[in-house]
Amino acid sequence: MKPRTDCPGCGVRRLAGELVLRRQPVVLNYRFRSAAEAQSVARGDVTLRQCRSCGLVFNATFDGTRMPYDERYENRQGSSPTFRAHVDEMVARLGRVAGVRGGRLLEVGCGKGEFLRRAAELLGAEADGHDTSYEGPGEVDGGRVRFHAGYLTASGVKGRHDAVICRHVVEHVPCIGGFLGGLAGIARAAGDPLVVLETPRFEWIVENECLWDVFYEHCNYFTGPTLAHLARRAGFRVARHAAVFGGQYQWLELRLMRRAAARVPAGPGIPAGGSLARFGKGFERRKARLAASIRDGRRGRPWAVWGAGAKGVALVNLLSRLKPACVVDVNPAKQGGMIPGTAVPVCAQGDAGLPGLGLVVITNPNYAREVRADLDAAGFRGNILCL
Repeated sequence: MKPRTDCPGCGVRRLAGELVLRRQPVVLNYRFRSAAEAQSVARGDVTLRQCRSCGLVFNATFDGTRMPYDERYENRQGSSPTFRAHVDEMVARLGRVAGVRGGRLLEVGCGKGEFLRRAAELLGAEADGHDTSYEGPGEVDGGRVRFHAGYLTASGVKGRHDAVICRHVVEHVPCIGGFLGGLAGIARAAGDPLVVLETPRFEWIVENECLWDVFYEHCNYFTGPTLAHLARRAGFRVARHAAVFGGQYQWLELRLMRRAAARVPAGPGIPAGGSLARFGKGFERRKARLAASIRDGRRGRPWAVWGAGAKGVALVNLLSRLKPACVVDVNPAKQGGMIPGTAVPVCAQGDAGLPGLGLVVITNPNYAREVRADLDAAGFRGNILCL
């Protein structure tokens, strides 16, 4: 595929840097029930470039038509107490700033609906969620929450809403500038509610050298200034902008501009803490260092990765010559399946094989305390490497 030469956020053709990962699985959060099926997953190149104007990092060879966002796409994290606490914190924040108690919520890209159902429950609200990967009944919780298995446009909005939610969606959308403009249209059709975005922070990835946080599913990587700038270009003003979830994510609260801007503001450029060139420098050296740490830590015994989400799957594929015995995950919907791109199985946190492992690698430090407790309960006495 010929690499894209213009920024999908602002359209500028002044691009910087390049980091290429060849033949990566195009989908990481997909349920495969056999090794053959998992190993035959479609693959594509990740060719990261960065816009010199707005700072957006994007995959210039991304092909959105290859992404199977259907009912087999599985990225729920609600089985983790740590993540549930984060969800409750974000819902509480939403309740404070949007005044939606007893109101109406609209979620664009609701996934399986966990966040929306929790928000409706805690805020006493009615809610509608839209996502092509949704599976389940159209109405739940006594009809208070309704789901629609498809995309949403402004013409599909029914009546006024108090908040529009868009969490962990913008990193998956190739034409992000147009998508944010469409989101502004949805907000206008919904009566000018609060709009909230949540997405990973590229600064956190760079600072922590998270090689396993780059994968095909994410075609966009946003620094804080980049996302705020693109939101303004789309017709929003930024009411609040905060780093959340231990700095890994960013949370934006947006309102529609009262009048169109007289001119498009200049982009923020490439922030020092969110430079693709800085992240890409020494990538292979850091990967080799990580592989050496795993070899030393497992002491000749089998090892495992904790977490079958995107980070864990990306790590297993990144270190394809250093195959773990399994990947552990607390989500029952993933247990018994196979990691995309490999023949590595997904097992439960209480699996009988855990005590025999020499090393467990934790891909996300936010879950370290929770994982250590589960490993103690399983009788694991080997080494733990928290990345």
